[in-house]
Amino acid sequence: MPEKKYTDKAPATRSGELESAAQFKREFAFGVAVFGTEAGCGKTIFMTGLSAALRDEGFPTRAIKPFVLSSRRDAENELAFISSITHTPVNYPVVIMDKSSAVQEGNWQQAANMMRSGQHLTFVELPSSPATPVLYEHTSAGTIGSGWKDAASFACDLGLPCILIAKHNKDALEKIMLAASYLRSKEAKLVGVGTVETTEYGSANELKLTKSELELAIMNSAKTHYLGAIEYSPSISVPRVNQGNLIKVTSAGVDLLHVLRSLGAPASLSKS
Repeated sequence: MPEKKYTDKAPATRSGELESAAQFKREFAFGVAVFGTEAGCGKTIFMTGLSAALRDEGFPTRAIKPFVLSSRRDAENELAFISSITHTPVNYPVVIMDKSSAVQEGNWQQAANMMRSGQHLTFVELPSSPATPVLYEHTSAGTIGSGWKDAASFACDLGLPCILIAKHNKDALEKIMLAASYLRSKEAKLVGVGTVETTEYGSANELKLTKSELELAIMNSAKTHYLGAIEYSPSISVPRVNQGNLIKVTSAGVDLLHVLRSLGAPASLSKS
């Protein structure tokens, strides 16, 4: 199935963004790869909320999802959710990785070029977990060969720092350790871990650790920083493209300054 190119009108540039963008270009990585410990862990919500919250604080950011592992209907809803909240037009090639399509070398290179261009710090969400196969080697006969690249390879190829997202439940720490270990085996740079409450508190899967305990456990086991958690909100829905109070709960639960420091911001950096 051929890739689909979504188009949207780019929003007007905010006052002061050009100056802030130049500062980003000098001081920051040009992009950040966002991974999940599993499908449906809340990485779209975390990436979208983080990008939008930073943008509201005056930092020029954008959020993209060039490879989508879902049905076409779900993919279109996810892309609309990201675009509507982060003000990132979906004017880039998107590959919907359903049963009849896969990422080709040209798609991979297009996404890589898109990360290197522009004046914004770009958050890129990669499919499912770091170990998810994305790009398959093809033989001269056109069939799939034995070689393949996973989602982590995209970050490694570009030297992108990585953020890992997990469901905020009792299995969070175990899954974070596994995914972080895999990223380390690929020599990827993991700069932080975030969690997302995907259900209301009180369930049997509720995480019993306090934020401080989880932060200490992540630092000791995954050797990286805990960036914070986004609380569950019934008004936030990716399938329904409903942003609810996403920016508010992200700003309340995620240490934005710590995120910026993790990405290389100097102590003297000020917003636009």
